[in-house]
Amino acid sequence: MIKGLDLVFLEVNSLEESVAFYRNVLGFEVESFSVNADPPMARLRGGELRITLAQHLETMLRRGRGVHFFIGVEDVDRFYEELIDRGADVQPPVDEGWGGRFVTLEDPDKYRFFFVSWSNTEHEEPLAAATETR
Repeated sequence: MIKGLDLVFLEVNSLEESVAFYRNVLGFEVESFSVNADPPMARLRGGELRITLAQHLETMLRRGRGVHFFIGVEDVDRFYEELIDRGADVQPPVDEGWGGRFVTLEDPDKYRFFFVSWSNTEHEEPLAAATETR
């Protein structure tokens, strides 16, 4: 049986740039960082979420295409203020009809993150928000 999302593995163009984004902007803790590994890799943690970054030469026109991550936060407005304090270029939180208040952010490789506080425990799939261009 599936228990939940265990790990997100992302290929990135610049390990140093991506680690700086996840650490400095999103507040992830760097658990390991190895430029000598093949490929160069880093492991990070934000709460229960684990992310592994692997540096690869770009293999497609634009990374992040079709990939959207919805990450729950306790208070999206407070999280937004933390992002601003960390220097993120992000728009203010938005309320959506599907039951969430969120901010959207892209990492250096254009992977798209929706940080959301749900208005209730029963929420609809936010497909429209994930496919809109903001």
